[in-house]
Amino acid sequence: MENKRKINRWDRRRSNKRLRRLKESEKYKKIENTLDTVNIRLPELTEKQKKGIEGDLVRKRK
Repeated sequence: MENKRKINRWDRRRSNKRLRRLKESEKYKKIENTLDTVNIRLPELTEKQKKGIEGDLVRKRK
Protein backbone atom coordinates (compact mmCIF):
# COMPACT_ATOMS: atom_id res chain seq x y z
CA MET A 1 0.00 0.00 0.00
CA GLU A 2 1.32 3.38 -0.97
CA ASN A 3 1.58 6.15 1.61
CA LYS A 4 0.16 9.45 0.40
CA ARG A 5 1.53 12.56 1.96
CA LYS A 6 -0.56 15.60 2.64
CA ILE A 7 0.13 18.48 0.26
CA ASN A 8 0.44 21.66 2.27
CA ARG A 9 0.25 25.33 1.38
CA TRP A 10 4.02 25.58 0.92
CA ASP A 11 3.97 22.83 -1.71
CA ARG A 12 1.20 24.59 -3.60
CA ARG A 13 3.07 27.91 -3.58
CA ARG A 14 6.22 26.19 -4.78
CA SER A 15 4.34 24.42 -7.57
CA ASN A 16 2.66 27.66 -8.65
CA LYS A 17 6.07 29.32 -8.90
CA ARG A 18 7.43 26.36 -10.89
CA LEU A 19 4.45 26.59 -13.20
CA ARG A 20 4.87 30.33 -13.69
CA ARG A 21 8.57 29.89 -14.58
CA LEU A 22 7.68 27.05 -16.94
CA LYS A 23 5.07 29.12 -18.76
CA GLU A 24 7.61 31.91 -19.33
CA SER A 25 10.18 29.58 -20.91
CA GLU A 26 10.77 29.52 -24.65
CA LYS A 27 10.60 25.72 -24.73
CA TYR A 28 7.10 25.79 -23.21
CA LYS A 29 5.88 28.29 -25.79
CA LYS A 30 7.26 26.16 -28.62
CA ILE A 31 5.58 23.03 -27.23
CA GLU A 32 2.36 24.93 -26.67
CA ASN A 33 2.15 25.78 -30.37
CA THR A 34 2.49 22.14 -31.46
CA LEU A 35 0.32 20.64 -28.72
CA ASP A 36 -1.93 17.64 -29.40
CA THR A 37 -2.51 16.21 -25.91
CA VAL A 38 -2.10 17.46 -22.36
CA ASN A 39 -0.48 15.37 -19.63
CA ILE A 40 0.24 17.29 -16.43
CA ARG A 41 2.35 15.49 -13.84
CA LEU A 42 2.79 18.01 -11.04
CA PRO A 43 1.53 16.22 -7.92
CA GLU A 44 1.30 19.47 -5.96
CA LEU A 45 -1.50 20.79 -8.15
CA THR A 46 -5.14 20.19 -7.37
CA GLU A 47 -7.49 18.74 -9.95
CA LYS A 48 -9.04 22.19 -10.37
CA GLN A 49 -5.64 23.72 -11.16
CA LYS A 50 -4.86 20.94 -13.66
CA LYS A 51 -8.20 21.43 -15.42
CA GLY A 52 -7.57 25.19 -15.54
CA ILE A 53 -4.19 24.69 -17.16
CA GLU A 54 -5.60 22.22 -19.67
CA GLY A 55 -8.41 24.65 -20.53
CA ASP A 56 -5.95 27.50 -21.04
CA LEU A 57 -3.81 25.40 -23.36
CA VAL A 58 -6.78 24.20 -25.39
CA ARG A 59 -8.13 27.75 -25.76
CA LYS A 60 -4.74 29.05 -26.92
CA ARG A 61 -4.55 26.22 -29.43
CA LYS A 62 -7.78 27.27 -31.21
